[in-house]
Amino acid sequence: MSERIVPPRHGGDPNELHYPEGMPRPLLNLATGINPWPWPVPALPSHCFTELPYENPQLQASAAAYYQVDVAQLLLCGGSQPVIQLLPQLYPQGNVLLPAVAYEEHAYRWQLGGHHCRFFSDYNSEAVAAQIREQDIRYLVLINPNNPDGQQLPVCVVAQWLALLPPEGCLVIDQAYVDCVPAYQANALLVDKRVVLLRSVGKFFGLPGLRLGAVLSHPETIIRLREQLGPWSVNHAAQLIGQQLFADREWQETMRQQLPLAAQQQAQQLLRCFGRDVEHCAVTPLFTTLKMPLGQAEKWAMQALKQGLLCRVYRCGEHGYMRWGLAANADLLAERLALIEAAPCG
Repeated sequence: MSERIVPPRHGGDPNELHYPEGMPRPLLNLATGINPWPWPVPALPSHCFTELPYENPQLQASAAAYYQVDVAQLLLCGGSQPVIQLLPQLYPQGNVLLPAVAYEEHAYRWQLGGHHCRFFSDYNSEAVAAQIREQDIRYLVLINPNNPDGQQLPVCVVAQWLALLPPEGCLVIDQAYVDCVPAYQANALLVDKRVVLLRSVGKFFGLPGLRLGAVLSHPETIIRLREQLGPWSVNHAAQLIGQQLFADREWQETMRQQLPLAAQQQAQQLLRCFGRDVEHCAVTPLFTTLKMPLGQAEKWAMQALKQGLLCRVYRCGEHGYMRWGLAANADLLAERLALIEAAPCG
């Protein structure tokens, strides 16, 4: 039997936050892995709000060039979340294999679709391959780079696992954080009809409220998904902005250089503050995750909130994965981390 998976709770929701008395303002919300230096949004014409958002060929072409696929292999959508919810409904019920530590929406949605979720915690390629064979796995869902533990899988390893799936199976790879690490892009696997890649605009471009994402897959899969999503799935503002940001190569290259450097510098700050309890530190261009005993992670997170810093703790058995998004104001972050060091967690 599958483990029962409760509806996931997402970090960064101000409606669920209880502000400690005396907490410094403004709150530095680092609970989401979003680029803190967003693509500069221009003024929008009124027709963005007065006309229905039919498909935009210029946007399609710009996105296809950015994602390096044919237009027929591309479906733009209102963020990747609608597709995460929809995919399990397109396939017959079966056994699904996912990482034990991962964005919880995937497992939750596959289970809601009546599938049986299995999990792996050892990324050893042979161990996962054995699990696929022995547990009759039909569907494999990966997040690469993984959120929150930062695990990055070489495409050649993923290809080995794909070869073990049945002909009617499916490989879903959530690549929401791959824009800064192109070596891990899995486009080479798209020659296989069973592969579905999910991409996010909001994270790398720093515009999560835009609600724009993409699916890369075989044209037949794209047609099925488009039919299920229905018309007007991408609003006019997202269409107009997306068309421009996908084409802005100069800004993209600047970010691909700036983000990894800023992440490494911030990780050093975090380790100076919390390093005594850290068992593993994973640094990606858009977030740093500190793995430690769950109790310590929760205590440190509360100490951080008292100093006006909001992070996200993923609770995975006895361990907590304390994930920190990038801070635009590194000096303010340093000041508040220093206050935590002066009043250490018990």
